[in-house]
Amino acid sequence: MKKIKHIKDIEREKLRLRVQQLEQERKLKESWVALKEDLKPGNILRNKIAEFTHEKPGDKGLVSGLVNVGAAYLSKRLTGYAGEKIDSTIQAGIDKASERLKTFLSGKRSRRRGSQDAK
Repeated sequence: MKKIKHIKDIEREKLRLRVQQLEQERKLKESWVALKEDLKPGNILRNKIAEFTHEKPGDKGLVSGLVNVGAAYLSKRLTGYAGEKIDSTIQAGIDKASERLKTFLSGKRSRRRGSQDAK
């Protein structure tokens, strides 16, 4: 600490310290207001969600990852359901075609037998 030789030096130092005190008080008030705002329940939740969804370069975020997993699950379920429907429709078509073919062939056989019996 340097020696103070004049009263003006003391007054200047007091003024500098008072300005420093006021600046620190202002910063303290601002941080207190920010802290109160951050500790509100809605803001806590919003901040946590923002932390989880913050995407890093080349990395997927939590929300987009969950959406992708949900979409994959849904598409798998829908394609499975659609596949079952298509399989049952094709099977029903094959069954109908085979019944028609059996009816057609049995009708030809009975006609042939009838024409052979007539000879």
